[in-house]
Amino acid sequence: MPVKARTAKTLRPSFSPQVLELFLELEHGPKRGEKFKARERELMYKLNLVHEWWTGDSVLDRSATCAYEPQYISFLHWHTCREIRLQLLAATGSAGVRERRDRAVRQGAPH
Repeated sequence: MPVKARTAKTLRPSFSPQVLELFLELEHGPKRGEKFKARERELMYKLNLVHEWWTGDSVLDRSATCAYEPQYISFLHWHTCREIRLQLLAATGSAGVRERRDRAVRQGAPH
């Protein structure tokens, strides 16, 4: 009997309001102190990025490029965190703001 074949749709990530609120709080707040570290860990656990957190990677990392070589697990973890970070920025509406600010900083930087 023929089966209707169709391709699977790519699911958009969905984040709880608590995760989005915590991300925004950490993204726009000071990045130091024990409270920040504890809240960052809480965010990473809520995003199910426990292994990434233990290797020192984070969705709060604003680095433009990965600092790790491909043979290290942190290479994969950095890219995973980067992908989730971009999704969080898009979900909170922060992506456009960040891009405009980064562009302005680059244009104002000495050459």
